[in-house]
Amino acid sequence: MLGAELEASLEACPTTAIVVDVTGTIVFANAAAYRLFRPQRDLCGLPIKQFLPDWSLPAQGTQSRIVDGLGNEKLAHVKIASWSAVSGTMSTVFVEIESERNLPDTSEAENRLRHIIEILPQAVCVFDAEDRFVLWNRKYAELYSDIAAHLQPGVPFEEILRISLAGDDMQELIEDKETWLRERMEKFRRPVSQEEQQLRDGRWLRHDDRRTPDGGAIGMRIDITGLKQREEWLRQLFDANPMPMMLCDGESLAILQANQAACDFYGYDRGELLSKEAGDMHAQEEAQRFNAAVHDLSKDCDARTVWRQHAADGSERHVLIYVRLLHEGARRRLLLTIADVSDRVAAEAEANRLAHHDVLTGLPNRMQFYKALSAALKSNDGEGVFVLCLDLDGFKPVNDTFGHAAGDAVLKMTADRLRAVGQDHIIARLGGDEFAILMIGDHQQAVDLARRCVAAFDAPFPVRGMAIRIGVSIGLAASTAGGVDADKLVQKADRALYRAKAKGRNTWTIASTRRQKTG
Repeated sequence: MLGAELEASLEACPTTAIVVDVTGTIVFANAAAYRLFRPQRDLCGLPIKQFLPDWSLPAQGTQSRIVDGLGNEKLAHVKIASWSAVSGTMSTVFVEIESERNLPDTSEAENRLRHIIEILPQAVCVFDAEDRFVLWNRKYAELYSDIAAHLQPGVPFEEILRISLAGDDMQELIEDKETWLRERMEKFRRPVSQEEQQLRDGRWLRHDDRRTPDGGAIGMRIDITGLKQREEWLRQLFDANPMPMMLCDGESLAILQANQAACDFYGYDRGELLSKEAGDMHAQEEAQRFNAAVHDLSKDCDARTVWRQHAADGSERHVLIYVRLLHEGARRRLLLTIADVSDRVAAEAEANRLAHHDVLTGLPNRMQFYKALSAALKSNDGEGVFVLCLDLDGFKPVNDTFGHAAGDAVLKMTADRLRAVGQDHIIARLGGDEFAILMIGDHQQAVDLARRCVAAFDAPFPVRGMAIRIGVSIGLAASTAGGVDADKLVQKADRALYRAKAKGRNTWTIASTRRQKTG
C-alpha cells in the first residue's frame, strides 16, 4: 500500500510515526510507534482513536491526548501530513511526547547507553516498565548462550526464562522449574533484589536487579565463583578447626554458627547449641559479666580472663575466649574461639595447694598456718585466738622399729583423727611429728579441744596387722588482751608443750598458767 521508500523513511524516523487511511484505520506503524503504543501486538488494522482519542486533528502541529500501551494518558505534540492515494486520503501522524521534546535524539541516547553497558565488566541487561528487554551487552548474550538467539527488544523477561527452562542447555542449576520461575519473578519485581545462583559448570552468579524511577529495571550478573570458593575454604577451616568456635550476633549474642569441635566440647548437638546465647554456658555468677564484656566491643579481644563454664552434663570447664569482631553489612558479628584450660587451672590449683599444704597428710603446712594465724589476730573482734602445739609421744620408735612407711601411715592416721576432733578449726602439720591447731573461741572450748585431742590417741593405730600405740603432748596458748604476733603466740604454745612432755607426756598444758593441767 505504501511505497518501499516511504516505509523505509518512516521506519528510520526516531519520532513515532503512524499511517492511517481515510477511515482512521492504522495501516503502518514504525518501531517507535510500537514501543509507545503496542509493543507485543500488531497495530495495523486498529482504529487510531484507540490511541489518539481526539482524532480528526488539523494538519498543523497541535497538542493532544494520547493513550500509551499501558493505558496511561499523556500530553503529546501531534503533527499530521495528508496526501491523496488510490484508496483515498492517507495521513501520517507524527507523535512526540511533550516531556521528551527537549531530550536528545532517542537513537543517539540509546547508542550512548549501549556503549556504556558494553564496556562494563559484568553482564548487564535493561528492561522497561513492563519487564521487557530493551538492551543487553555482549557479556550477557555470551553468558546465556542458550537464549541469546531469542533476545530482542520488547521480549518479556518471563518469556525468555520459560524458553530457557524448556531447553536442554539452561545454565542455572535448579530442581523445581515452576517454583524457581515463580520465585525468580517475585524477586525480580522488587525494588532491589539479590540472588545467588549456581551454574551447571560449577560457577556462581549473583543476580543484582534494581528498579529504575520509570518502573523499568537494570539487571547485573556478577561472577562470584572466587568469592564462593573462598567462603567454602573458610567454612571448611571453621568446621575442621579442632578449637571450639562459635559465630554470634553482636547484639543479642545468639549463636548463629558452631563448629563440630564446639558441639563436642559442650556436649550439645548443633540444633541445641544454635538455640542458645554465648553466655548460656557460663557459670551463673559470670554470665552477666561476660555478656557486658563482649556486647560493646569496638575491636578484637585477646583472651586474658579465665571463665568458668558448664557443659551439657553439668561438668565444669575453665576456658579462655578469643573474640574477633566481624562486620556483615551494618550488623556486628563476634567470632569466639574457646581454649580449654581446665587442665592448666587444675595443675595451678594443685601446685598452689601443694605450696600451702603438707604432701603426706594433705593438712595445711607451716606457711599456711602462720598466714591464717596472722589474719586471725588482725581481725579478732573479741573472741579468743588459741594455738595448740602437738607433738607425738613415742613416734620415733615406730620409724626405728617398723620403718618409715609405717611411720608415714601413722602420720596420715594422726591427721585423720585430728580432723575428726578439730571440726572446723585449722589443723596443720608443722613438720616431722609436730602438728598445730588454730582455734577461735573461748577458754573452755580450747580446753575441751585439747582433751578431745588427747583422747583421740587412746585407740591403737593399725599398721600392717599390728596395733601401734602412741600418745600426744599438747601446749595451749591464748592471745592476750593486748594481742601478740603469730610467732610469739606459737612460741608460748611450744614452751607449754615441752612442759607437758616434762610432766609425763600424753597430756596438755596451758601457757598462761603456772600450774599444769592434765587430761
